[in-house]
Amino acid sequence: MFSSTGISPQAGGILPQVTALLNGLKNTSLGRYLSYAQIKTQHAKNPKSTIEQKTAVESSPDNATLDSYATFLGELGIASVPADVLRQLGTPLSVCRCSATNSSPWKVSHVSSESFFKNKHVLKSYSGRGYHSVPLRKIQQLEERANAEENNPRAQAEYLKALVQEDPNYVIQRYESGKYAVDDSVTKEYLMALVLAGKIGSANTVNLRQRSSPLPETMSISAAASIQTGTEDNPTYVIMQNQKGAFFKEQLWNTFRFLIALFLVLSLIEAQLQMKMSSNQKDIQPDSLDRNTRFTDVQGVEEAKQELKDVVEFLRDPERFKRLGGKMPTGVLLTGRPGTGKTLLAKAVAGEAGVPFFFCSGSEFDEMFVGVGAARVRNLFSAAREHAPCIVFIDELDAIGGTRIVHEHQPYSRMTLNQLLVELDGFDKSEGIVVIGATNFPEILDKALVRPGRFDTKIHVPMPDIKGRHDILKLHLKTVEVADDVNIEVLARGTTGFSGADLANLVNAAAIYAAAEGDQSVTTRHLEFARDKILMGPERKSAVIEAKNREMVAYHEGGHALVALYTPAALPIYKATIVPRGSALGMVAQLPEKDELNWSKAQLLARLDVAMGGRVAEEIIFGKENVTTGAASDMESSTKLARAMVTMYGMSDKVGMIQIKDDDKSSPELQALVENEIKQLLKESYERAKTLLQAHSKEHNRLAQALLKYETLDLEEIKVVIQGRNLSRTL
Repeated sequence: MFSSTGISPQAGGILPQVTALLNGLKNTSLGRYLSYAQIKTQHAKNPKSTIEQKTAVESSPDNATLDSYATFLGELGIASVPADVLRQLGTPLSVCRCSATNSSPWKVSHVSSESFFKNKHVLKSYSGRGYHSVPLRKIQQLEERANAEENNPRAQAEYLKALVQEDPNYVIQRYESGKYAVDDSVTKEYLMALVLAGKIGSANTVNLRQRSSPLPETMSISAAASIQTGTEDNPTYVIMQNQKGAFFKEQLWNTFRFLIALFLVLSLIEAQLQMKMSSNQKDIQPDSLDRNTRFTDVQGVEEAKQELKDVVEFLRDPERFKRLGGKMPTGVLLTGRPGTGKTLLAKAVAGEAGVPFFFCSGSEFDEMFVGVGAARVRNLFSAAREHAPCIVFIDELDAIGGTRIVHEHQPYSRMTLNQLLVELDGFDKSEGIVVIGATNFPEILDKALVRPGRFDTKIHVPMPDIKGRHDILKLHLKTVEVADDVNIEVLARGTTGFSGADLANLVNAAAIYAAAEGDQSVTTRHLEFARDKILMGPERKSAVIEAKNREMVAYHEGGHALVALYTPAALPIYKATIVPRGSALGMVAQLPEKDELNWSKAQLLARLDVAMGGRVAEEIIFGKENVTTGAASDMESSTKLARAMVTMYGMSDKVGMIQIKDDDKSSPELQALVENEIKQLLKESYERAKTLLQAHSKEHNRLAQALLKYETLDLEEIKVVIQGRNLSRTL
């Protein structure tokens, strides 16, 4: 209908709405013109008609009309519309002007009904409505919906659109009441009503400007709040609605701010870690302590000392070995049971070599932050290269050198080990650095770590033999006052299975006990007390035990002792006691006379018989119904031993010479056969112990009574009491 050429950009926003309004007015004016012609015809036939013709349809607007249009459009913010456009728009807008005496064709109702429809829309007969009139029944339905949904702009717009042709004055009145919701479509109908009613003026445009004032982007407010303040009789209705797209924008902005904050926090953490790692790198220095430990301070591991002496000579004079084409060993791996002296050997190497010594533990490289462990490995070897030749000792190497396992939840767990592998034997050779690692679990180390070129020398540190125990005890007893009755050889034979750390603890415990007793020197009694404490646990003399339970324990331990005494392959008895020690109410301790490197089948069967002696003694003396739970640990140890004999040592004729591991998927038949063989071994052992105790019932009673009287007996005292003789010692 019209072009926007030449219109200022400021008017571009509202121009589509005005265009739609004027297009509607064109159609409306045509309808009202036809209606006016029909009314004029009726008036000619009926002179008494209250409707009079006031004006005629003009073919084109005059200047005054154009000025009024310009003023109206200026108040709407589009005053820059050219005159030719106004003339083009204004021509079809010329509408009929009816008499003011009766401007509405509606009959007046003096009955106040419940709705506007019943009050003003009831006609006697009116056929002069325009072609675009809406059926009255539909208007009634729209009115009921609009009154029920006062806060629904769409319902208000549909109702006003249907009503504006019939009664523009009511549309104006309803809009200006401020009780109903307003949006652009409602305002459009209001403008059309103003044009049709000829009420376009400054007051209306001010009202329109107030009602159409821009609101915040995130809400639309009801018409009542835009005109007047709510009262008790006329409350204000407010609708809070999110503008389309506002929620997405708000969430996007919040996400952007969160990402910025997260980036700043992570940057701060990274900066602190870098500062910490750089400071740690500066702080990594060789151990400044004066290493006084020498190879003479390490006893009982002569072969291991000899291997490490070669490393020390290499560090002292590397040119002597390089002259013949030899290379300095990269790493030395010390393995063995806990307490055998691995760390002490590393200290001796540092003291003998006289080179810088770096000490660290494998757990120091384990951190919660990704990459920290690898960075610490790099820093350690960087500091070591600056002080080469030197020694780097990593204790508990298995903490970082375990087998690499591909795990989706821990993809970075191998970074520390990979960095260690590179430092040991990578493109950047670590000349002059000897790495000594110590571990108790060499079987779990990664194969790439223990291959030649990284840990070239592997040294096993064994448990000390009788000569080694003698040398270790002699070394530690030099630091304490020892009485003349102490026999180191006897003590060494009585400490079979003790490691170097156990022997050092024995001497220290004996010295503390002697000092607590007020003695001037450490005697054999003090050393035996310390040995009993290590073997059997500390005494619990304060424990209150009933006489019946005490008697039960005496016969139970007497059964163990007699079976051990009369079974040829059993280990010699060290002591039998009914004094509670640790978690046990009593025990029989056995010690081998010499170091046992292998165990025969007879020795293992003897161990089973000794373990069964306690339960058999309870059954013989007190009956099957009165046996106790005191044999629980005996059952556990004997079952483990019998299973090992069948599945590991090949000592079952029916199962044969095969080894069966727990994780092997054996057939049900083989598993059943293994279980039957284990039961058979335990049953035969039980019968042998029962036969032996029944044959020596007198000795059993004598031993039990002696234990009740003296509480603790050694081997010689046991031999005396079972013969019926009295002990020479007092209680």
